[in-house]
Amino acid sequence: MGFTKSNVGFVTTLIVFQIAIFVIIGVWFKYDESLDETETHEHDLRSEYYYTYYSDVAVMVIIGFGYLMTFLKKYGLSSLGYTFLLATFCVQWTLINNAFWHQIHEHKDLYEYRMAIPSLIEGMFGAATVMISFGAVLGKTTPLQLLLIAFFEIIFYAFNIFISVFKVGLIDIGGSLIIHTFGAYFGIALTAVLTSRRTEEHQENKKLGSTKVSDLFSLIGTIFLWLFWPSFNGALGAPGSRFRVVVNTVLSLCCSCVATFILSAVFHKGKFDPVDIQNATLAGGVAVGSAANLYLTPGGAMGVGTFAGIISTIGFNYLTPFLEKKTKLHDTCGVHNLHGMPGLIGGIVSAIVTEVGIHDHSLYNGAFESIFTKGDDQPLHQLSAIYITLSIALGGGFITGWIVRIFTKTAEEPFEDEEFWAIEDESEDESEDSDSQGKNSSDIDLEKQHENILNENENDSSLSSNNDKFLSSD
Repeated sequence: MGFTKSNVGFVTTLIVFQIAIFVIIGVWFKYDESLDETETHEHDLRSEYYYTYYSDVAVMVIIGFGYLMTFLKKYGLSSLGYTFLLATFCVQWTLINNAFWHQIHEHKDLYEYRMAIPSLIEGMFGAATVMISFGAVLGKTTPLQLLLIAFFEIIFYAFNIFISVFKVGLIDIGGSLIIHTFGAYFGIALTAVLTSRRTEEHQENKKLGSTKVSDLFSLIGTIFLWLFWPSFNGALGAPGSRFRVVVNTVLSLCCSCVATFILSAVFHKGKFDPVDIQNATLAGGVAVGSAANLYLTPGGAMGVGTFAGIISTIGFNYLTPFLEKKTKLHDTCGVHNLHGMPGLIGGIVSAIVTEVGIHDHSLYNGAFESIFTKGDDQPLHQLSAIYITLSIALGGGFITGWIVRIFTKTAEEPFEDEEFWAIEDESEDESEDSDSQGKNSSDIDLEKQHENILNENENDSSLSSNNDKFLSSD
């Protein structure tokens, strides 16, 4: 297949975007003092600490999300390859958008921005948000459409952080709201605009299925995500609370995993559904994110994880089929069940935990004011941020979806790698194999016929010799 308009448009757009990003970062960005080798040993230790977390988050985003979405039997290259491309693009674009709003919030001049390793972590958070939305439209979009979606989504994502975190004062260390809820409902809005009229075709499409091998690769992504989720939630945590983040996240993940296995067996007559295990086992990490650095207590973290695992598993087995049937909404990866609902649970849990915290400041050992930036009004601000995040995500998703729908064409062969990847034609390989098998079988038949003829000749010769003996005896 030669170049199509979509191919040319994608390459051209990517070149333009990359040149623009190169110029902006090259002119505007400077190293932070923590990246100066003349600084103190304390800066070195801080940079090493952040780089460790950056590595974990990068593994989660590229390997974790990438392999998680390889469950489609004919879309594995696209799932992993587009994840790699979009992540690298989104990190750069998020750096620019976050820097702009940071400077606005701090009332600094826009002529220079100092970046450090935490900036890269924030860039990966932006990439993770886009990966979540990607899951909702997986297999139904072209590379050009995905690039445009990523471009516009990061703009809305950074604006939501500016409003929800900088202005409203949201506590959301693990991104239950600003990453998971935002990404999920942005993706839901996208898929409602881009695929709602073709839902029946997608549901009947045999390419939507998985194989044992594709499910196995997807489960590898799940395990990577599960292992590195504590780093994701605690990457930007304060030194005094980072260990609380790890404990709360691990306990919540363990309980969501156990709850998912139990319910999956109940729903499927004693057997485990790969879809449940690949996804709902992670719901605890999503739900505990907003309150991970708060005094949730170990029991509270376990309760959050258990509840999130239950809700997510129910969503995959009952809510998703209901929505597809009643609203014609097709969510390929079920991001509403893994990220949307657990993210909302996380936001509500954070409001409850902050309500407890304002009545007992001693729980935070003097760090109350640094964590609860809105003081005794913090619970109300947590709830307000839920509404704001949902509004910006859904609104931004619908706007982006219509822009993409109007100015681009959808994929001619949805859920197929071959349209945009240079791979061998499997049908030709199969025909060649069948031809060779046919030739082998015909050769075998000829050999058998030859053996039969030889046997018949031997039998005839033996009969003639016996007749000669009989005549001579006479």
